[in-house]
Amino acid sequence: MARRVEENLQCPTCLEIFKDPVVLPCSHSFCRACVHQWWEEKGDRKCSVCRRKCSWMDPPLNLALRNVCEAFSQASVESDDICSLHKEKLKLFCVDDQELVCLICRDAQIHTGHKFRPLDEVHKDHKEKLRDGLQDAKKRLNNYNGIRDNWNERATYIKVQRKQVESKIKKDFEELRRFLQAEEEARLSAVKEEEGEKVMMKEKIEALIKDMAALSDAIRSTEEQLTSDPVSFMKNFPDAMNRIRKLPGNPKWLPRALLDEVKHVGNLRFSVWKRMKEMVSFSPVVLDPNTAAPELSLSEDLTSVSFGKRQQHPNNPERFFCNYVLGSALVSGTNTWDVEVGDNSDWKLGVAKISSSREGKNGAAL
Repeated sequence: MARRVEENLQCPTCLEIFKDPVVLPCSHSFCRACVHQWWEEKGDRKCSVCRRKCSWMDPPLNLALRNVCEAFSQASVESDDICSLHKEKLKLFCVDDQELVCLICRDAQIHTGHKFRPLDEVHKDHKEKLRDGLQDAKKRLNNYNGIRDNWNERATYIKVQRKQVESKIKKDFEELRRFLQAEEEARLSAVKEEEGEKVMMKEKIEALIKDMAALSDAIRSTEEQLTSDPVSFMKNFPDAMNRIRKLPGNPKWLPRALLDEVKHVGNLRFSVWKRMKEMVSFSPVVLDPNTAAPELSLSEDLTSVSFGKRQQHPNNPERFFCNYVLGSALVSGTNTWDVEVGDNSDWKLGVAKISSSREGKNGAAL
């Protein structure tokens, strides 16, 4: 019966329950959208059932039909517990087909040999399963909220870490720059100082030129003496010989008169590096601040640790929650350290795996 009613409430065009039904002069009814679409496709205004021409541009609403269709749709929604085939109440659940069935469906051939359970019993079991799933979903949501908050905390802390690391890098490189600048100035000063010492060459050149002039005058006058008459030669001979004897001796070559380039630039980078090693230090063990317990404070160079006020650190998986902090990974062979503990009597030193419990039960660290 319900099936026949539903068929009579179907639009001839879309075969669905009427939506906004209109009636044509021929008394046939259609969905408003369907009739306009039909007219646009055919290019004329005719009924799709009887082909009678319609002079109306906008057919009137079939109010009675619309009300019936809405009431039928509402009744269909409200009767979800009724079998659509047999119009009987759904009381059983087919375990094999995983669907609700009525008593008539149970005896139908399609369900031959199937296992059935009462609806109330299945409803209770499924409700418990769904409730368990809901609780699990809520727990997952709480976990997601916790991880989201933790990640937001880490993102904020990463900015703090960046500023700390940048400050340390700038500080160390500034010290290196100051050292290199002082070293450069010292070496340039040494070059300039040696240049000042070697500038005496100019005075020696001037003295050499003076001796050369005296020697040239003596040579010229002696040559003139040799061409004079015998009487004049004999009279001027003693003076000429005396002038020859007073001439300057042979000039001497000056050793190491040039700048000592080897001293100033030979292996320059290596020698500066050796000097730089005197101002830096190397620690075989470097502490990891990402593993330090909140109560531990690390030095700027990550080589010492002290216990003090609780720090604001994110809850990252690597961090210990007891008073431990991990140092550098061990290398193969024997490892030894010299650890300065000062006057502290409460301290621990040990070896721990990276996978050790962050509760501090499976090992110790510096």
